[in-house]
Amino acid sequence: MNVLFVAKVLISAMIIGVATEVAKRHPFWGAVIIALPLTSILAMGWLYVETNDNLLVTKFARDIFLVVPVSLLFFLPYLLEKRTELGFIANMMIGLALLALGVWFLRRTIS
Repeated sequence: MNVLFVAKVLISAMIIGVATEVAKRHPFWGAVIIALPLTSILAMGWLYVETNDNLLVTKFARDIFLVVPVSLLFFLPYLLEKRTELGFIANMMIGLALLALGVWFLRRTIS
């Protein structure tokens, strides 16, 4: 394992850890941390550092831009929780299924 990989894992884990700790006390601010494109910024930075390929990073950024609206489907079951009362596991499974369908549809339409 190289040093850059370890650094990527540690920094990424730290951001997720901070966001979940903040969310325990202040869900809104935890959501703000996660909603920021921190993972995109990190991934794009690491990708450029490792490949020095601006075109690859540009394509990656374009794909992120296209997937973000589709990824919002994941949250739909949680938004309907007060009506459905399905619970966490069911909402997670439904959200993942909606996300998979959305990504599948997106992939079929932009290929």
